[in-house]
Amino acid sequence: MEPATGLTILGTAVGSAKVIEKILGPTADYIGAGVRNWTERRTANVANVFRKAANCLGDRIERPGSVPPKVLKNVLEEAAFSEDELTAEYFGGVLASSRSEVSRDDRGAAFAALVGRLTSYQIRAHYFFYTVLQQVYAGSGATLGGHEARRNCELFVPMQSYATAMEFSEKEDLWTILSHTIWGLIREGLLLNEFEMGNLEHIRSHYPGADQPGILLIPSFLGAELYLWAHGRGDLHPRVIFDRELKLSTGVKITTAPGIRSTHMADRGLPPPEPTSGQGKEPNTNR
Repeated sequence: MEPATGLTILGTAVGSAKVIEKILGPTADYIGAGVRNWTERRTANVANVFRKAANCLGDRIERPGSVPPKVLKNVLEEAAFSEDELTAEYFGGVLASSRSEVSRDDRGAAFAALVGRLTSYQIRAHYFFYTVLQQVYAGSGATLGGHEARRNCELFVPMQSYATAMEFSEKEDLWTILSHTIWGLIREGLLLNEFEMGNLEHIRSHYPGADQPGILLIPSFLGAELYLWAHGRGDLHPRVIFDRELKLSTGVKITTAPGIRSTHMADRGLPPPEPTSGQGKEPNTNR
C-alpha cells in the first residue's frame, strides 16, 4: 500500500481533500509529503484554518479561482503553531481572500506574515476595535480616505468594555497587556499613532464627554483592510467598511459592555453598539 500523500492526510483532518482542492486550485499540488512528518497538533491547527477559509468562502468556493503558492507557504508556516481560535479565523480569512482568478495577486502573503507577527492579544483587540468602529460609524458617511477623515473616526472605548471584550483572567494585568496591544497595533500600522488611555481625569482632558476611564483610538486604512481580509473579503476596498449594507460573516462572538461611542458624532443621533450578554472582570482602572 502506498503511503498517504500530504493532501490526503490534511484532507482527512479537514474532512475532505476536495475542500482543500477547491480552495487552493492547482496550488494544492504544493502540499507535499512533508505533511506526513507533522505532529497531530500541527496538522489539526492547519486543518482548522482550512475549515474557517471554507466557511468564509461559502458558495464562492464553487467559483473559479486559486490561491498563489506564496500565500499558501506563509499561511502553512505561520498557522501551524497557532492554537488561538481567533488567530485561526484571521489566517482562514486571509486564505479565503487570496482565492482569485488573478495568478499574480499574492497580497495575501503580506497579510499572512502580518497576522503571524501579531500576538493573540493584539489580534483580539484589532477584531474588537474594528467591529465596534464598524457598528458605530455604519451609515454615517464617515470615511478613512484621508488623515483628517480618519481622525474624525475617533472612538472612545471605556476600560470596562475593553476588559470585558478581552476576557482577562486574574493572572493577566490589564494595563500591561493594553500597552502591549496598542503599541503593537500602532507599530504595524493598524491604528494611528494618536491615542490616549488612562483614568477619567486624563481621558476627560482629551475628550470632555468621557464618563469613565478608557481609551481614545483612531483607525487606519491598513487596519480596516486587514479586518476585511480576516473576513474573507479582501476583494473589497477598505472605504466600504462603514457602508450600512456591508455584511461580514463570522462565527466570532465577543462580549462587551456599554459606553463605546464616537467622540465626533454625538449630535448625529447615532447610538453605540448594543453589547452582547455576558459579564466581564471589573478592571483596576486607578492609573
